[in-house]
Amino acid sequence: MSPGASKRETQKSGVLLRLYRGLSPALCAATRLAGPLSPKLAEGIAGRRGLMDRLAANADLVKGGVWFHATSVGEYEQARPIIAALKERPDPPRIAVTHYSPSGFEYAKGRPCADLHDYLPLDHPKDMARLMDLWQPRLLVFVKFDCWPNQVAAAADRGVPVVLAAGSLQPRSARLRPLAKPLFRDVFNRFAHLGVCTPEDRLRFIEDLGVTTPVSVTGDTRVEQVILRYEAARAGETAGRLRGLGGRLFILGSTWPPDEKLWLPVLGELLAAHPDLRVVLTPHEPSADRLGSLESTLDRRKIPHRRLSGLMADPRGRDDPARVILTDSIGVLAEIYRAGHLTYVGGSFTTGVHNTMEPAVASMPVLFGPVIHNAEEAGLLVRRGAGFVLENSREAFKVADGLLRDNERLKSLGETARQVVLDQRGATERSLAMIEPYL
Repeated sequence: MSPGASKRETQKSGVLLRLYRGLSPALCAATRLAGPLSPKLAEGIAGRRGLMDRLAANADLVKGGVWFHATSVGEYEQARPIIAALKERPDPPRIAVTHYSPSGFEYAKGRPCADLHDYLPLDHPKDMARLMDLWQPRLLVFVKFDCWPNQVAAAADRGVPVVLAAGSLQPRSARLRPLAKPLFRDVFNRFAHLGVCTPEDRLRFIEDLGVTTPVSVTGDTRVEQVILRYEAARAGETAGRLRGLGGRLFILGSTWPPDEKLWLPVLGELLAAHPDLRVVLTPHEPSADRLGSLESTLDRRKIPHRRLSGLMADPRGRDDPARVILTDSIGVLAEIYRAGHLTYVGGSFTTGVHNTMEPAVASMPVLFGPVIHNAEEAGLLVRRGAGFVLENSREAFKVADGLLRDNERLKSLGETARQVVLDQRGATERSLAMIEPYL
């Protein structure tokens, strides 16, 4: 970029930030008015009633401490190991965690790790300035990518350093669109340091977004937690029962109806092509209606099946005629993955793919649909050859059939998938090293 072009981009950035700050009170009001249009938005608006008064009343709990913002569940999981490490220091700082989404806030309420958890106010300049003055944080930490311009500006105006932990910038991120790009370049240039998950993220921040803030590859702390949980846990009774069926297991994990629509038309053909194969179908929400509908579909397709609860109560081993095991409980998918040989992870035909790291650390190639923009690790699996994007049923059959016909390749790609996860070891330590100078 020429010096003249660079100067014009800088000027544009400043104009867009000023424009956003001027319009943000109206945007906050519009958000409140739009609440009835979305149950999730309405829940968030309801949760923010009286918020500023609550945050002011509890200011002494966190004054002078570290403020983390983790918008939802995934970001909170990334923040937790960093917070836990800070709490282990000889003189631990007070810590506040704010959440944007209702799901993130409710999840954190059941798994608190800070001195204060609450919603983040809508990005109104006066509210952000007031909260910054009330809390007087020594450091503001954003997790992954969710940052709010008025919040960042309020911190920068008061000399509070701002850092990004476990950061990610996807190739098709809205932050890289023509109108948003100068705004977010300006916002991220107000950070003291950006810690990102992968070298690819670093390049996108520097080359595509054009930030001049220091950017370091620190890794994904959530993935590191997956490693620790996998190594600490033992294969329990569920994995043992599934292994007792003999042969190989294809896990359809955390599926929604569009995922099942991808696989059900070719499931019979795949099972016929591989007589040793069984499928463990695990709906994301195993309600009675969902399970009943899936059982009816399998009956129409003449595919023998039974529920996991039945298998646990009455194991029949290799003589079990069921070719599909329907998971009818929650909280067991991580253990189910331990018994698998190949997996498909759902959610990738709707809002975004679910956790791909749990099956990857269990040494399985991972299949998913096209919507993986929410998960950098899914893109990493694809780039390393151990992840496969599926668009339709015929492609799903072709990929799964090809992998199942070559056991050596299946095993090799499983080890590659596991290595993608193991490469994230040390992410918490590196993140702390980045944060340390600003504490």
